[in-house]
Amino acid sequence: MEAVLRHLNNILELLAVSQTDRVREWDRHTTLRAFQWAEYCEQLHSRFQSNLTVRSALESGLNDTKQRLQETLPSYSPVMFSELAQCQHMLLVNLLRNPSAESSVIRVLFTDEQESRFDQNSLIMCKSAFNLLCRTLDRTCHAGLQTEAVVRGKLLGKLLNSVLSRSGNDEYARTLLDSILHDSAGKLESLCDIIAAALLPTNDETSSVTQHFIIAWLRDHDGCFSKLCRSLSPAVCTVLSRQSSEFKHAYLGVLKQWASCLEFDVLESLWVQTSDGPVTFNMLTDRFKDLLNSGPPLKEETETELKTLKHEAGDFNVKGINIWTDLIIQLKL
Repeated sequence: MEAVLRHLNNILELLAVSQTDRVREWDRHTTLRAFQWAEYCEQLHSRFQSNLTVRSALESGLNDTKQRLQETLPSYSPVMFSELAQCQHMLLVNLLRNPSAESSVIRVLFTDEQESRFDQNSLIMCKSAFNLLCRTLDRTCHAGLQTEAVVRGKLLGKLLNSVLSRSGNDEYARTLLDSILHDSAGKLESLCDIIAAALLPTNDETSSVTQHFIIAWLRDHDGCFSKLCRSLSPAVCTVLSRQSSEFKHAYLGVLKQWASCLEFDVLESLWVQTSDGPVTFNMLTDRFKDLLNSGPPLKEETETELKTLKHEAGDFNVKGINIWTDLIIQLKL
């Protein structure tokens, strides 16, 4: 038990150091060893998390270490025992966010034993620019997005392009997106404009791969794609739908799901939200109206989709029978 506690204390110290300028002293070997210790920490957590007696003893010992680290490093963020299940993730995030991390350290995060996954200088430039832009003020808009969000999103897109340009790097890319979501305390809403900007197409022929990856990542996280669309304005969703058929199909799927959360109130003679309804009938109408006002071919595709949905629901022309009939009436199609 003493040995286990000593190892966990060392790992807490390791996580603390990864947030300081002492990282400048790390080389490739040190970084690899750090991740090996982090992996070992996760194994310990998995082994003892259900053993209340051992876990209680470990938590008590860890509290002493946390107090000592807080006294030594005022900026230190305490780590709970439960968080040690994500020790490698925490270490990765600390290094990515640490401006003192040397190029040799950054390279380890995205290389195998044989070759570099992408140019380390590009990553360092992206990190520096991203951190700088975090402190800038919004001034103008692009495609309905603030300039800061667009630039940060483009940087994120370039970084993902670099990671995904070599096969077998999907897990690294997922870790990057997961770490960004983790940094926002799981609140996707604060990242929506940046993610939307990353989805905007570029002249890079690999951008479609990045778009596909981001959309798949959003859809793999329960409700994230719906939250993204809910947070973005109808205009931005329309821009993305016009430029990406994959986004368009996913967005139409979200609109259908939102429509299913509305029910007709016979007494009021209108569609109302259910308890879990994310939008009102008027909000849904505005989103379809924006798609219809976008011009060809999106206008025709949206109109065809609405008429198909009306037909599949029974093709009634009486108000209140199905929502697609009422939307078509409201949109004057």
